[in-house]
This record gives sequence, structure tokens and C-alpha cells, in this order.
Amino acid sequence: MDIFALPVINGVLPRPRGGVLTGFFIDPYFSKMITLVGKGGEVFLFPYSKDDDTFYPVGIIAVIEDIWAKEMIAGQKKYGLLVKIIGQERGKAKGFDLTSEGIVAKGVEKLNFYKLRSGGFPVICGAGWQPQGGYTTFGSDKKSINITIYGFDYESGKRVSITADLKGLVEAEKAHTIEHGIIRSLKNYGLCTAKTLRNAMQRETQELKWSIEIGMAHRLPEFFGITDSGICGNPLTYLASTYLNEEIIKNLKVGENFFDSLELARSKTISRLAQDMEISTNREYRALQGLKKGMKHDDTYEEMEKLKRILNRFPITPWD
Repeated sequence: MDIFALPVINGVLPRPRGGVLTGFFIDPYFSKMITLVGKGGEVFLFPYSKDDDTFYPVGIIAVIEDIWAKEMIAGQKKYGLLVKIIGQERGKAKGFDLTSEGIVAKGVEKLNFYKLRSGGFPVICGAGWQPQGGYTTFGSDKKSINITIYGFDYESGKRVSITADLKGLVEAEKAHTIEHGIIRSLKNYGLCTAKTLRNAMQRETQELKWSIEIGMAHRLPEFFGITDSGICGNPLTYLASTYLNEEIIKNLKVGENFFDSLELARSKTISRLAQDMEISTNREYRALQGLKKGMKHDDTYEEMEKLKRILNRFPITPWD
């Protein structure tokens, strides 16, 4: 079927089968489209991928429950539309057309993630919740490797999470990379498949190496671990923050002004990190050594079948 479609750039999709979201629209193009659809009409909500700079065709088929006008700034008589949307089914569009009336999703077909998983195509669904972060823990037997991704339910605001034990599948460094890849994929695509996970892992490690290169080249240790999906918690970024604060305080105590203290602290922090973590300051090696030794990330290429086995160990949603 062909239906009007709304792109979302923050990963916010309603939960299928009754999830409720309310959005505020001030853009005339989308306001006109919503008015044309009207109460009780169907609309396709889908992610706009910042990583790929394009529409991602898998989203949620939803029904517009209510529409009402709201003044944007009190007393100025400028209005936007508040729209209450109820999620129905997951769906996939074959393509999109941009018309004068709105964006049209072409050939939308319903998707069942549970059937996809049983058919060998595992998916984690990001609809209805917002991933905020994650952590990787290891069992006392040093064999269990548990990854937890946590966030909050859009409707209740309560904390939700998904967890999997990857024992026998990956080593510690790879688990950390997978953790960040899943978070990035959920935020960017509203779901995580083997393909989107591999793409997200590659982009995440590239940006982590970039953060190390920038930090080393310009002596800015506070840049370590910053990526598009947030700040990566790891030994290198933790020590960088600790050493930087220690050195600033030390310099201030001997009478240096704040700005000189900061510059001296940055240089000293880089030197301490390079020595303590055995990371080369040579341009040819520092980014990769910082990633592997300092951040405990593994950037080696993973086969799709292995990534599918990894995803199969996670629940499809936090409510399963």
C-alpha cells in the first residue's frame, strides 16, 4: 500500500500495537500532509539516517488519533499542530516519493520481527524506547560476557534494557565494540540488524580512532572517546579525565592561572597516558594502539553470520 510518511531524525518511533506518541509540527509541508491524512488516517513513521544521510525504509505504520492546534508563543497567534499517534504494525517501504502534498511511502508491507528471527534474520527493535547507554560485564569464571543496553520507555519514562550473554562468541574487546554498535544502530535506524550493526561498529571505531588522533595531535585529551553516538566509557577516557583534573589542580596550587594550568595539564596528561598505557605518540601507530590498548576496542571485520548469532542472543524488545 502507498501511504503518507513522516521521517524522524531522533529515532523516536511509537511501540507497535498501541504505543502512543505526541508530536508538535510547525513546518507547513508536514502540517499540510497531516491535515490531509486527518484523524483516523494511517501514516508511516520511518527513520532518517544521519550516518547514511538518507531515508531508512523500515518503520512503524501508525494511526493519527487526534490533531489540535497550539499557539507556539503565547500572544503571537502563531500556531503549530499537536498530533497524537498510535503505533500499529512494523512495516517496510519499497521507496519514497516527494510530492506537493507530502512524502509518500510506496508499497509498504507489514513486517513481523519474530517471524524474521525464526527465519534466520534476527532484529532488535528500537521502537517505543530510547537507548541511552550500555555496559559490558564479565563473569567470575572469565567466560561469561554480558552486554546490557539500557534506556527509557517513551510512554512511562521507566528504565528498560536488553541483555545478552555472548559467552563463546566473542572476546572482551569485541564485546565492547558490539555494545556501542548496537546503541548506535538503534539510535540511527530505530532497529539493529546484522548489516546495520556491522555498519555502526565500523563507523564507531573510525570515530574513536579520529578522537584519539585529534587528541594526540593537538594535545586535547578531553576529545578521547567522543563519537556521534556519545562518549565511550573506557580505560583511556577515564584516565584522561582523571589525569587532566589532577594536573590542573596541581598547577593551580603552585600559582598558575587557569588557562596556563589547563594547557600544561593537557600536555602532561598525554605524556602520562602514553607512558602508563604504552601507547605510541607516533602518528603512524597512535590511533590504532589507542583504540586497542587504551579503549579496549576491536576493529576487525566480522562476518554477517557471526553477527546474526550475536543478535539472536538478545531479546527483540525490552518487553520480551
